[in-house]
This record gives sequence, structure tokens and C-alpha cells, in this order.
Amino acid sequence: MRSVLLALPLVFACGGEPAKTPEKKPEPAKAEPEPVKAEPAKAEPAKPPPDQKEACAQVLVVSWVGAEGGDASINRDEATAKARAEELRGKLVSGTDIKVLAGESDEPKTKSKRGGLGTFEREKWPEKYAPLADPVFALQVGEVTAPIKLPFGWAVARRCAIDKIHTSHILIRYKGAKNAETSPKKVKRDKAAAQKLIAEVLAEVNKPGADFAELAKKYSEDSSFDRGGDLGSIGRGMFAAPYEDAAFALAKPGDTSGVVETDFGFHVIRRLD
Repeated sequence: MRSVLLALPLVFACGGEPAKTPEKKPEPAKAEPEPVKAEPAKAEPAKPPPDQKEACAQVLVVSWVGAEGGDASINRDEATAKARAEELRGKLVSGTDIKVLAGESDEPKTKSKRGGLGTFEREKWPEKYAPLADPVFALQVGEVTAPIKLPFGWAVARRCAIDKIHTSHILIRYKGAKNAETSPKKVKRDKAAAQKLIAEVLAEVNKPGADFAELAKKYSEDSSFDRGGDLGSIGRGMFAAPYEDAAFALAKPGDTSGVVETDFGFHVIRRLD
């Protein structure tokens, strides 16, 4: 202790001062970040009102015991049919392709066309599906109706985009083919003979300079023969499925299909526009 006290005069004598604790300088205030301004939400452009002149529709039908024209194998009651229609609707809304679901439909005609009802102007809407007209025309393309009760089942309809193609064809029928008995030309041949004839017709069609319309007048066996086979501009869902697939696969006007078989017989198809 005494040694410490003796040292103090030496410190002052040398002009020294006790060490001072350095003062802390205040840190500059940090600037507050400017608040990020939220951009106003962009309003989605208003959708145009649904076309009221013409609509394409696809449909699934769930029938029940006692429904008009119901298949004898159907054993569900009406409440179960409605619940099933709701289930199918949910799958459609979630994005399942109607072609995948069409096999479960109970209406034979649209089932055979993979759910296709057809493309119709409002005044030409099919009477059988009259209760679907107003609900379908109220939809945007891609939207689906709630289940709607028809005499033959609970129906769920989807509005599809209109897609048309103009074709003509030559049809060779045979006994037992669909509508063969109502053909404007009497059909007596069997299926094998029809296959042989359509192959010969296709060969003629493919000859340079062949006139498709004249060959249709000569050979075709449906009511379009006198128009050179011209079926007009028809939307999806109107043809038998194999015909539709072959027709829409034709890339440009003037293209011709190979032999196409449907329930009606054998076709050669020409795209007109």
C-alpha cells in the first residue's frame, strides 16, 4: 500500500493524469425503412357474356330404376342416382376429362360419342335435352351445370368450345349396320362385301383428277349422296366418334381419310374447309 502512495507523486510530477474512460459516442439513429406500398390488385378483365346463339355441350347421365328407357341392369334408386351425378360433376369440375367419365354414363347415344351431346343453335336444341338448354347457355365455356333431372336420368352438362369442320363422305353400308334399312339405296350386301367395295372406292378417290363429289353421288348410301356427300360444317359431338376423330385429324382442305368404320358402315372422308 505504501509503495502505491509513494508512486502517486511521481505520476503527477511527470505531468501525467489518471487515465480517463473514453466516452461512448452516441450511435447515429438508423433510418426507418420506408414502408412498402402494396400495389393495388389488378381487376381481372370482365368476361364477355356467354354466346346465346350457339353452344357445344357434353353430358353425363345417371339413371335409376323406373326412369324412362332405363337399362334393365340399373338397380340404383333416384336418390342414389342424384348423388352419383353430383360425384361425377365434382370430377368434371376438378379437371377429369369427360371422355374418361363417359363410360359410366347411362344414356346410350351420348355415351357412344364419349359424352358428346353436340353443337346446336338455341332454336335447334334437341327436344330430348330441352331442360338443359337454358342452363348450358348460361355457362361460360368449361363450366358445368348442377345435376338436372330429366325423364331418363340425372344429367350433368359441360359447355365446350365450338369447334367445327366441313366434310363430305362416301358411305358404304351393309345389312345389320345402323340405319341400313332406311338407306335411300337398298342395301343387300354383307359386311365383307362392303369392306371390299369401300377399298375399291378409296382407290378411285385417290386417282389423279378424281371428282369426289361425283363418286359420292355414284356410291354413297346415305341421304347426302345427292349433295356429293357434303355434310356441311358440323361441330364436335355430332358425328360418331371414329368419324369425328378421322375428320378432325385431316390437316387441310382437300385431305382425304383412309377407310373409317362406324356403326353406320364404312366411310371415306374428304375435308372441304
